[in-house]
Formats: sequence, structure tokens, C-alpha cells
Amino acid sequence: MQNGNNTKINELAKPVILALTSFLFFQLYYPYHLFLKEQVQLFLFSSDYFFSYFKKPGWLACYTGDFLTQFFYLRSGGPIIISFLLFLEWALCFFLLKKITGSPVASLWALLPAITDWILYSSLIHRVALSTGLIIFLVIACFYFSISAIRIRTAFGIILTLTGYWLAGSLFFFFPALILTGEWTKGSSSQITGIILVALSLALPALMRINYLLTLPQAYFYPGTSLKDMFLPAAVIICVLLPIILIKYKFNRPGLFPLYLSIGLFILLITGIWQNANFRLEKILSLDSETYFSHPGRVIKLSEKYRMNNRMATYFTNMALAKTGQLPQRLLDFYQPASLGLILPVTPDEGWLSVLSSNELFFLIGDMNFAQHSAMLGNTFSPEQRSSRMIRRLAEINLINGDKPAAEKYLRLLEQTLFHRQWAKKLFCTPKQFSELETEKQTCINSPDTLLQANDYLTSLHFLVEQNPDNMPALDYLLCYYLLQKNLESFKKTYDRYALASNRPIPTVYSQAILIQLFREQASPDQLKKYKIPQQEISRFALYTKQYGQTGGNMDILKKNFGKTYWFYYHFATMKTKGGT
Repeated sequence: MQNGNNTKINELAKPVILALTSFLFFQLYYPYHLFLKEQVQLFLFSSDYFFSYFKKPGWLACYTGDFLTQFFYLRSGGPIIISFLLFLEWALCFFLLKKITGSPVASLWALLPAITDWILYSSLIHRVALSTGLIIFLVIACFYFSISAIRIRTAFGIILTLTGYWLAGSLFFFFPALILTGEWTKGSSSQITGIILVALSLALPALMRINYLLTLPQAYFYPGTSLKDMFLPAAVIICVLLPIILIKYKFNRPGLFPLYLSIGLFILLITGIWQNANFRLEKILSLDSETYFSHPGRVIKLSEKYRMNNRMATYFTNMALAKTGQLPQRLLDFYQPASLGLILPVTPDEGWLSVLSSNELFFLIGDMNFAQHSAMLGNTFSPEQRSSRMIRRLAEINLINGDKPAAEKYLRLLEQTLFHRQWAKKLFCTPKQFSELETEKQTCINSPDTLLQANDYLTSLHFLVEQNPDNMPALDYLLCYYLLQKNLESFKKTYDRYALASNRPIPTVYSQAILIQLFREQASPDQLKKYKIPQQEISRFALYTKQYGQTGGNMDILKKNFGKTYWFYYHFATMKTKGGT
């Protein structure tokens, strides 16, 4: 009895360790991938939304998966759900292996699908629907192999093969293959039935794709998006087939085999995460999500920690600096790929993640036309074409524009969600909230309607500043745009027109740029005085000019004392034509 209890404890310890480790991984090292999965989904509690799932295969897997995905909004929601799903996959595989193979190391083999799913979750677009589809697949398989009567089991297998694609999507292709594998040693009639079911399951997507409005590849992958998503059910077949082969040829003996198998699974997990996880993207997503959650101070701290030479990282950092009024003071404290780190263009060659985030800047500076355009495109090009993040932004934009009916349309959608309904009700039911948000941005937005070409952001900035010179984020972005493009003539002209008369002390980067332009223009001392540049900065400029001449423009020598100055940037920064993502 004692040995039996110890065996059960040892078997249960493996998946518990796996679940706890996965929780810590996603909680501590990979949380922002999970946050974004919720942000690019909009799960509604309505009958129309529920019935929309029947328009595609795998409705049960997709609806259940999307229901669980909404909990990724919570800090620990995603890690808890993923850990639970991995444990459940192990438990079902373990039961299945005991039924089919009776392998003495079934608890180890059952880890293979769970490990595969963990690896796939490292991808940004891996859906929870694939996990729930796999669980549906395993539950039905366990039930199938629990039926002892051959005729009943065969009839049940045929019915499930015909309906499985409807319930779980492409993951159910492997159900007949699992039947064929499980019935391998039970006689030729069982094998023939399995072969017929395999052929039938492979034909169903091609026959039904027209009804579901899917292309042929989409029909065979849905709810997945690529061949990689088929690794999940394939892992189930492998973890059933290999023990059968090893038992048959007597390779599955006690001794060192469990140790070798454990080492192999550990190597698979580490190698898979190393190859599939994108920790660089995780850092960018941390800046993105903290921007979405309105934590500019957190964005700046993370940027200081990461020091990434990346266009999107610079984009979020610059916005955080502008929100806190530090953009002109700290512009050159971070990587700047010319002006490409200021604005994310909405163009055909941009990825969907870039388009999704592009509205944040336009919303900040008050260009609601560009913000609405970008938010709509972000919603359209997101993986599921329905994003809670974009719906929230569209509600805010229409509220600021004074289009209350359009704003209410988006807010009513959000009222049907679990975690965004309070935010929506707060705006929808409280007139004070309407007026606060409206007042916050009304002073920034352009009042008359204007027609601009797509991506004509420089004209937009000029127009915003012309309408309201006190719109400091727009003014700083316009001035910094000219600085990073090394267009000092336009910079000085814009500064003289809009910023010179303000009460704000001249930021360091601006004073350094003006000193260069005044030097080029051979300006008089009286012209210099009106900019109220600190004498210390003027002395530094004289020292830089002297050292530049003495060293013949030696970048390595000048970098030590002047590496973070605009003078150094002006002389040595290489102008980029494309930015990284």
C-alpha cells in the first residue's frame, strides 16, 4: 500500500512541477505576451456573439478558449490558466496512455503534449483555443477507449469523426489516427476501421471549407494559423505510439530509461523555449502594455533598464517622455533612429503589431483623425479583427470629437465584456466622466476639418501647433522631428514662432541645436541673448567646438564628454532609412 501511494505521489509530482514552473515563467519572465493576447480579443456576453462562433469550425474550442483568454487581463490570470490547462492535458494523456499502452512510465510520456503546448505559448499568436481543442480531443479519446464493446466503440468513433471538426477544428484530424494507433494490436478489422476514419477526417475540411468561407490551408489549420499549431495533436500521437513500439521491442524496461526520458523531455522544453520565445519582443511589449495602462514612469524605467536599439522601443519611450514633459530634456538619453522613433507609420509594409500601436501617439498629440484611422486599421489587422484595446480607443476618440452616438456604440459593446464593463459604465453613465475626458483633449485637437494625405504627419504636427501653440506634446514632437532630421533651419524657425515666447526654460537639447544654427548664421550676441541659453551651455559649446577642431573630429575622443549632446548627434549620427521592429 505504501509503495502504491509513493508511486502516485511520484507520478503527480511531475505535472505539478511542470505547472508551477510554467506559472513562474509566464508570471515573471513572459507576462506581456499574455496581456496582448487579451488586448487583441473582444469577448462579449451576448447571444449574437455566441452564435457567431458557428460560422467557423471548432466552435466549442474557440468559444471556450476565448472565454478563458479574457482573464489574461488580470496580472496572474494568464499564468494561472495556462498552468491549469497544461496540468489538465497531462492528466488526460496519462489516463489515455494507461488505457492504451499500460506503460510504466506513462506519467513521463504524458508530459510531451503539455511541454509542446508550453513551447507554443511562447508565440504571440498561439491561441488558447488550440489548448481547449486539444483537451476536447483528449476527453473524447479517453471516453472512446473506455468503451469495451467493439461495435459501440466503432460507431462512437465514426460519429465523433464526423462531428469532431465542428467541435474542435483541425486538431480533431488526429482522432482517427489515435484510434488507428490505439487499435494497432487489436486485429485487422480495427485497423481497417481506423484507416477509413483517417481518410474521412482528412476529407472533411476540404468538403466543408466553402460553408465556413475558408481557404484550403485555413480549413486544415483552423483555429490555428500555421503548420506549427499541428504539433499539439501530433505530440499526443507520438506519446502513444512510441511507448507501444518500445514495449513491443522491449526497450521500455525499468532502470535508467525513466532518467533518459526525463532528460530528453527537459532538453526539449529548454530548447523549444529558447528557439520559440522572443524575449526581445517581450521587452517591447512591456513598453507597449505599460503605455496602454497609462504608466509613463514605468515605461521610462523599463527603457532605462533595457537600453534597446529598436525603433518601436524608442517610439514608446519618446511618448512616455512627452507625457511627463521630459522629451526635449532626455531625447538623446535613448537610442534615436532619426525621426523613425517618433511616429510609427501606417503603411502596407508595417506589421500588425506596429499598426496596432500607432494610434497611441496621435491620441497623445491630439490628432483624432489620424488616431481614429490608425485604431480602425489596428482593429482590422489584429489577429482576430476584434480588439478590446482598439474599441476602447475608438470610444475615447469619438467622445472627444463630440460624436456621442458613435462613442455610445463602442461603449455598449464594452459593457458586454467582463473586465471592460466598469470602464465603459464609468464613461457611459457619468456625464462628469464625459466632460473630463473631453476637456482634457479638446484644447489639443484640431478644430476645423482638414484633408491630409495618409502618413502626412509633419503637416499634421504643424497644423496642431498652429491651432494651439500650448499643445506641448505636439510642439515638442515637431521640434524633435526637425532635430532628429538635422533640419536646423526649420527647427529654429519653428522654435522662434511657437516656443520662444513661452515661459518654459529652454530645454538643453534645444539650446544645443540653436547654438549650432546661430553659429552657422554668424549671429550677433544680441541675437543669442533672446534665447536665454545658460552661460554654462554656451561655454560647453565653445569647448566642444575647440576639441572638435583639435582632434580633427575624432568621434571616440569626443564621445567621452559629449556623447549625449546634440552636437555629437549632429556630427556623427547616421541617418536611418528603415527602423527595426
